[in-house]
Amino acid sequence: MADILGHGPDREPSRWTSPMALVIVGLVLVAIALLVRGIVDRVAAHRPAAESGAPAATPPTQTPAAPFGATFRGAGSKEPTRFAGVATTSGVGRLLLTGPRPGWLQTASGRFQPITGLPPSALGYGFTRTADGWAVQRFTPPQATCHVCDAPPAVYFVRGQSAHATVVGTAYDAAAAVSEGDLWLTAYLPEADIAAASGTTQEVTVAGEGVGPPSQLPQGYVIDRAVKGGLLLAPYAQGPGPVRDYLWDPVTAQVVRDFTNVIAASPRHIAWAPCLGKCPLKILKLPAMGGMSVRLPRGAWAVAGTFSSDGRLLAVQVTTDLQRDGSAAATRIDVINTVTGQLIALPGTTVNSLIGVSFGWQAGSDRLLAALALPSGFVDLVSWRPGDTHLSIQAVRLPPGTTPVLGDHG
Repeated sequence: MADILGHGPDREPSRWTSPMALVIVGLVLVAIALLVRGIVDRVAAHRPAAESGAPAATPPTQTPAAPFGATFRGAGSKEPTRFAGVATTSGVGRLLLTGPRPGWLQTASGRFQPITGLPPSALGYGFTRTADGWAVQRFTPPQATCHVCDAPPAVYFVRGQSAHATVVGTAYDAAAAVSEGDLWLTAYLPEADIAAASGTTQEVTVAGEGVGPPSQLPQGYVIDRAVKGGLLLAPYAQGPGPVRDYLWDPVTAQVVRDFTNVIAASPRHIAWAPCLGKCPLKILKLPAMGGMSVRLPRGAWAVAGTFSSDGRLLAVQVTTDLQRDGSAAATRIDVINTVTGQLIALPGTTVNSLIGVSFGWQAGSDRLLAALALPSGFVDLVSWRPGDTHLSIQAVRLPPGTTPVLGDHG
């Protein structure tokens, strides 16, 4: 078992892209954590950059989708509150759910299979997608001073769609590595101020064995994920204004490149919106450093995104129908082909921006899933694949206290 980090720094917050709405209290705690740590698909921290001599654009924090099942205020009330498509009862197979008791839901039959090896946790667990499964950690509320760093929590690994979790080691944070079977674990000294401290990080196998020597992260930065050519780092404390991430080489301890308002990353791609609503979305291809620009519809900006397993497709949540105060009345999901640059606006995905939407790709496939919580206690679960002319929709009842994990984090 790895405890890289038993002699120095210990655990760092992961970037959870879709929060765990565990009950109302859980939702509030998670929403706060994500806003502080900037780990829900990077949405909460993104604000458009002001141009010289011109007033700043309305911060997109008024428009991004709220944490799953929660809402933000200030948007229009005439937009759809549900997805539109063709109803189906066939289901999408097994759906990963998080909460105090994570597990897999068979959407067609409603059968729930808990993941063994994870002790009960009242606040639930956070999942981070890796090359061949999921890194799992008990959710810990955000702390200005790290009170768990003297005894960092366990890091677990769930391979593929396995119903069993194994212990990798202990650390403050676990992030996805480029290689299958590896994770990056980060730790801090006891009582460290995470926003100003330098964490110690090391790549390890899921069996807990070290891969290369430990590295010291820049002060105040945490790992979003590993990519070809280095580690994508984000500031732990993200205040008003554009958020700047760094592509950082752990071998030379040098910054390779910086990015403003990253919305998605995979082992071989980084997508960012350098001036929200005013210039094209950028996609960098690694390690060659080639890229493309994709212009979104006029007045729209991207607030969250996730790449498919092969990196060929990028699903992006964009704002639509701006109101007079500059806020967006609705959001929509678009899909970008990273090879051709083609942008497809998915039919039926436009919903009121007060509605929280979770979305992501099924592992190893080009099937996109999205979920929207309903007041009835059911969830609208929709699927789409390239070539489809409509969404397939299934109403799914989730076990109490659980939420779906669809993106890179949940």
